[in-house]
Amino acid sequence: MIKLNSIYNTDCLIFMNNLIEESIYVDVIVTSPPYNIKKKYFSYNDDKKRSEYLSWIREVAGKSSKVLKKDGSFFLNINGTAKDPLLPFHVADQFLIDNNFRLQNTIHWIKSISLEKKDFGKKTNVSSDFSVGHFKPITSKRYLNDLHEYIFHFTKEGNIKLDKLAAGVSFQDKSNIKRWKSNMNDRRDRGNVWFIPYDTIREERNHPAVFPKKLPYLCIKVHGIKPDMVVYDPFMGIGTTALACLDLNINFIGTEIDKEYVKIAMENIQMNIKCI
Repeated sequence: MIKLNSIYNTDCLIFMNNLIEESIYVDVIVTSPPYNIKKKYFSYNDDKKRSEYLSWIREVAGKSSKVLKKDGSFFLNINGTAKDPLLPFHVADQFLIDNNFRLQNTIHWIKSISLEKKDFGKKTNVSSDFSVGHFKPITSKRYLNDLHEYIFHFTKEGNIKLDKLAAGVSFQDKSNIKRWKSNMNDRRDRGNVWFIPYDTIREERNHPAVFPKKLPYLCIKVHGIKPDMVVYDPFMGIGTTALACLDLNINFIGTEIDKEYVKIAMENIQMNIKCI
């Protein structure tokens, strides 16, 4: 019997069959699958043939559609490489081929950004140019540093109403509060460009492809918090999505094929619970 707020050391395809058998349906799926770009996981082979990898992603999409509620959202974080920039779109296609999903939004996750003082306008206290966020330089003279990733927001019909202001931001120019008739207060839609830096860490990461907790946190907030909602992460890794759910006081379920990451995830969850 599947229990909420648990992480299962199993293949997500097998687990989703179990969800279907037990008639358990989830409100939100937010995840980041392996990108097939030769990352070094404990046991998973991240170097499959392209056709094999895309076929697997297509199967994940099909199963996900069956366990996601009709008004649910699937947030897929994916990226390619400088040599293979079309990979994210090939992956996204697998969600659309069998009409399991429609692409409702494309969100750009910005990991690092450089801004010049002159671009801020006069109504700010910015005193100089600056760069902020995670920057890992590449040595190639052919490619610019890739400082962003995609978050594809899939829904079944493409018409799910979102709680956009739940993840909104304040107006920089307060005169815009009254300028737009739809505004009721100092809060506007964040848009589809999200600057989410990594937390600064000094030790080596224990997972090669972890995303910041704020990423699933914002995805869930944008979908909208509802009573007794359940969030599922098929590739839970070290538990980041679970930690976001704990912060939001909502239920989660996770699967992770590597037992070492499950162990780390459970330790992270216990540590988070103690801090609450």
